[in-house]
Amino acid sequence: MADRKSCSSRTGSKELLWSSEHRSQPELSGGKSALNSESTSELELVAPTQARLTKEQRWGSSLLSRNHSLEEEFERAKAAVESDTEFWDKMQAEWEEMARRNWISENQEAQNQVTISASEKGYYFHTENPFKDWPGAFEEGLKRLKEGDLPVTILFMEAAILQDPGDAEAWQFLGITQAENENEQAAIVALQRCLELQPNNLKALMALAVSYTNTGHQQDACEALKNWIKQNPKYKYLVKSKKGSPGLTRRMSKSPVDSSVLEGVKELYLEAAHQNGDLIDPDLQTGLGVLFHLSGEFNRAIDAFNAALTVRPEDYSLWNRLGATLANGDRSEEAVEAYTRALEIQPGFIRSRYNLGISCINLGAYREAVSNFLTALSLQRKSRNQQQVPHPAISGNIWAALRIALSLMDQPELFQAANLGDLDVLLRAFNLDP
Repeated sequence: MADRKSCSSRTGSKELLWSSEHRSQPELSGGKSALNSESTSELELVAPTQARLTKEQRWGSSLLSRNHSLEEEFERAKAAVESDTEFWDKMQAEWEEMARRNWISENQEAQNQVTISASEKGYYFHTENPFKDWPGAFEEGLKRLKEGDLPVTILFMEAAILQDPGDAEAWQFLGITQAENENEQAAIVALQRCLELQPNNLKALMALAVSYTNTGHQQDACEALKNWIKQNPKYKYLVKSKKGSPGLTRRMSKSPVDSSVLEGVKELYLEAAHQNGDLIDPDLQTGLGVLFHLSGEFNRAIDAFNAALTVRPEDYSLWNRLGATLANGDRSEEAVEAYTRALEIQPGFIRSRYNLGISCINLGAYREAVSNFLTALSLQRKSRNQQQVPHPAISGNIWAALRIALSLMDQPELFQAANLGDLDVLLRAFNLDP
């Protein structure tokens, strides 16, 4: 294997926020983009030799012959590295396939333990929530969030909402925490509900724009960003009201955003920034960063996020977004530094840990990638206080990325363990704490 680069960034396996599912490279994905996507740079570092491919295919045939679907999964992961130009498209397809299927019994059990409430607009609540009657659940949730205990924060926020379904702030923090926990769909539903209760919640609008971007809903992201301007007392005068203008909707579309719409929203943000003069509004700069990311202007997005960080240097979500944008701009080593900084501030930031793992794959550091994915899965499975969260929601995206990293390491036995969802076996194999 040609010179592999380390992604340890002086701190070993640190942790990671923005989801790495969509690549904003027209020649690869036809204009798809996401703020958390990773770079396809230096793919020559991860391209295996033909001899290695033959060996892996032979292992896949012998070890997985009794499970045809598992064998196909292994071969698909192997085939993903046959062509540099197709590698990330196939990885995205792998992630999308993972999202459609239940690969592990733990996920199936989780589905049996949650229920849908029509009154709460489709959000799935844990039915075995030990904190459902906890006095001051919202305040306790904020405390746990500050500590980086995302799984328990989610339970406390759900408890607060069950006690008061009209608590818009609880819906806001639930949505933001679900996104940080690499559960974008739950985040979107929670944030939508927050905005139904409180349409002028600017934090929820910005978070929703990010979640829409991460899931490929560019049109909805632009709409949320425009609504942020319209609802902001400082900037709403910039928006010329249009009769019959559509409001926030639950029907999402993955169709590419119309360039004129994107440019129109971008102009609003640029005009607002111009009106501020030398004063930096970090929220406005964050919105600009998202818009530049959507249009593939990664250097301008990097400038916007860096500007926001001059005002909020301890904002771990901004560091994660900067990392994702650096990665999309083919600057993976710098992305590792940004993700590492995000994790220094918030060690429990699962999304940033996940993104760091993807950057490690980019740099050919497969073992470190696996270590980061396993750490993220372990964090999702239990709380930082060693309190077991009942039937936790384990991210399919992380499992899919883990399988690909294992396939690149010539580890078909562990690849099979990943398909079975045997996290304990994998943690032991890499000498990680359960």
